[in-house]
Amino acid sequence: MASPSSHLNWPSVAGIISDLDGVLYRGDAAIVDAIEAFARWQAAGLPFCFVTNNSTHTPEDVVRKLEAFGLAIAPSEVVTSAIAAAELARAKYPDARRVYVIGAPSLANAVAAVGLDVTDQEPEIVVMGLDRGITHEKMRIAVKAILNGAALIGTNPDLLLPTADGFEPGAGATITAVAVAAQVKPLIVGKPEPHMIKTALSRLGTERSATLMIGDQIATDIQAGKRAGLPTVLVTTGVPPRENPALARPDFIVSSVAEIEIPALVGSPRQRRA
Repeated sequence: MASPSSHLNWPSVAGIISDLDGVLYRGDAAIVDAIEAFARWQAAGLPFCFVTNNSTHTPEDVVRKLEAFGLAIAPSEVVTSAIAAAELARAKYPDARRVYVIGAPSLANAVAAVGLDVTDQEPEIVVMGLDRGITHEKMRIAVKAILNGAALIGTNPDLLLPTADGFEPGAGATITAVAVAAQVKPLIVGKPEPHMIKTALSRLGTERSATLMIGDQIATDIQAGKRAGLPTVLVTTGVPPRENPALARPDFIVSSVAEIEIPALVGSPRQRRA
């Protein structure tokens, strides 16, 4: 594993995939040098795509947030776990139509956007994300559907989410509760699984070996990048890493996104997608 240094042997880079919270901002506060670095790369024609486990926000929400920080991007440059879950449900179960959704409106809208019917009547798939209005009745409907043969898809495995005064249960907590009750293993979409990374790669059209994965968490961002076959960069501006020898290590560690050097763009500059 590389150590923080201004003399790292950076590969030629054709594109970048990056996490958001902890990399470009912390909560509602911008990480200024990271915003400036992405703006420079954008001006140089380097394509990038952001991936987030947060299923409660839409790409348009992310666009507005980054625009307020001074970085103008397009919705197509954001992949959320809600979008990835909906697309995976459509692709993996092509004959299914009825989906029961536990989560924010953004998740239900993403499911509907791929042509699936959001309903609690005899669902063939249960899709779960973070739902701050979770109830026993919602979980009962989900468990009943799964016991009757419905598949279970979860947006992400995060058990805890940081808050201003500590932590709150994440989507993974309620997904786990339903999965244990129904005695099934959920299909998880978000990081550390590589589904969103592969979606981002397809949008960029870049080679894996020439696409950097940037994140602030070894257990999610770095593992997802590694599983997708990308060189990975850990930036230490987010969640402090916990040592776990079972996890794959990042290829590079930096204290600021500004330390990432792009020695050469592979291929010609590309226009930002609409």
